[in-house]
Amino acid sequence: MATVDRATVLDAPADAVWAAVRTPAAFRTVTRGLLTMPVLRRRTRPWSEGEIVIGWVLLFRCIPFSRHHLHIARIDDTTMTLCSREHGGLVRRWDHDIVVTPVDDHRCRYRDRVEIDAGVLTPLVVAFARWFYGVRQRRWQVLADGLR
Repeated sequence: MATVDRATVLDAPADAVWAAVRTPAAFRTVTRGLLTMPVLRRRTRPWSEGEIVIGWVLLFRCIPFSRHHLHIARIDDTTMTLCSREHGGLVRRWDHDIVVTPVDDHRCRYRDRVEIDAGVLTPLVVAFARWFYGVRQRRWQVLADGLR
C-alpha cells in the first residue's frame, strides 16, 4: 500500500470549488483525455453519498483499463470532504479523499489524497497517480478561474 498526497491553492472561493467537486461535470473536465468513464458521459446530477457507479475506465479515451467500481463513501459539506472507495482491474484499492479548505474569501486549498494497493504493481500505479493528480490539479486551477 502507498499514498499519494497532493495539494494546490485555487483562486476561487472554497464554496464554489466544493460545489464543483460534487459534480461529474468537473470530474470529466479535469480528467478529459486522460481517463474516461463512459457510464458518466451524460450524467448531470451531483454525486450522492452511498452511491456506487460501475463501468469501464478508458485510459487516453481508447485503452480499456478496468471495469471500475466507484463508491462515493462520504460527502461532508461541513468539512468539504468527498471520499470515494474504488477498485478495478489491477487496482485492489484506490481510496480517494478530496478536501477543500478555505484560505481566505477568494482562495482555497484543494487536496487529493489517495491510498493505493495494486499488489506488486503498486509502485507503477503510484507513479501514474502522481502524474495524473498533478495534471488534474493544474486543470482545477483553470477550472477555478471560471468559478470566481
